[in-house]
Amino acid sequence: MGLFDRKKSVSREELRSALRRDSGRIGGGEGKYSSTERERMGKEVFGPKYGSDISKLDYQRAIRDLENQRSRTSDIEEKEKIDDKIKYLEQLGGRGV
Repeated sequence: MGLFDRKKSVSREELRSALRRDSGRIGGGEGKYSSTERERMGKEVFGPKYGSDISKLDYQRAIRDLENQRSRTSDIEEKEKIDDKIKYLEQLGGRGV
């Protein structure tokens, strides 16, 4: 079950907690994020511009920002890392994200 399956927004603390509790598996069986990597990703992707509550729209916007970052990158390895982040966050967010 994803973060936004039952709620329209989550607090920053709920997001951190979900990132900590999650298994860290990337969709498609392509690897796994450690807990420190998940915490770092949460801080990088959901910076202070999103405020204390992160709505479903904010979550989608953060994923879209990652997609834009991926399109601007020319390094193939970096693109794959960003793809993995996107897959993981989409999986964590739930249906419709």
